[in-house]
Amino acid sequence: MLPFDIEYYRPDTIEEAVKLYRRLRENNQEPVFYGGGTELLTRARLQDVHYDAVIDLKNIPEVRIHGQKGDWLEFGAGLRLTDLADQNLWPLLTATADRIADHTTRGQITLGGNLLSTIPYREISLPFLLMDEAEALIATDNGIERRPMADLTSDSFIKPGEFLVSVRVNGGEAKGVAYRSHKMTRQDWIDYPLVTVAVIKRPDGSIRAAFSGWAGFPFVSSEVNRILSDTSRSPRRRAQQAVSHMPVKALEDLHGRREYREFVTEYTLAQILDELEDD
Repeated sequence: MLPFDIEYYRPDTIEEAVKLYRRLRENNQEPVFYGGGTELLTRARLQDVHYDAVIDLKNIPEVRIHGQKGDWLEFGAGLRLTDLADQNLWPLLTATADRIADHTTRGQITLGGNLLSTIPYREISLPFLLMDEAEALIATDNGIERRPMADLTSDSFIKPGEFLVSVRVNGGEAKGVAYRSHKMTRQDWIDYPLVTVAVIKRPDGSIRAAFSGWAGFPFVSSEVNRILSDTSRSPRRRAQQAVSHMPVKALEDLHGRREYREFVTEYTLAQILDELEDD
């Protein structure tokens, strides 16, 4: 049960949802868009957020899209993490999704919910951050806007009154790379990550890595990628250098001290580089 009363709406189109949000705001109400609701409901029960109206997006076909259209692999924001794994349209995305929480919880968490979560990990973003051609389709007052996934952590990525419709990547690029996705935790394998690392090896041999858990946001680093791609050095040496050249310091929190997070990241990167070189 929620500790306050709300109005509930379930529009059938993107346009209807955007107009409804605007109308509610004009009436001095506090509406929220609702996909899976896992985090939204939890925060409401803890009285961390308050809203007057819920706009449920699940009836909108575009937020449930899941397939290939031309050169693009498209993933609706309303897809559950278990949906991504069951269809396995993009194996790297599946490998990453399969290590988020437990199976029951993955059946509730949506792609959009994890990408835009207030929880800092947002692990499902890592495969998209590794791609040259990855973009989000955002519903706005001016219609659908395309924004690069590289801007995901920007404050202007999605604004009040907008919502994430879907995310898409170039299928040729996404399926043309070798990959690994490893999640390291302090104790249980479904715990929050000390670090989650997704790494790809491109056809030209270059390496790209994306990280979650190291900092308060997921990220990629061109300098780290340059170091990891330098095959004149051993995997272990590259991993050491990459950790020492991270763009931000490692977190120190209840899941692990900074030094331990650095050690785990170095070990994981060296293991991944060894595996990719053997492919």
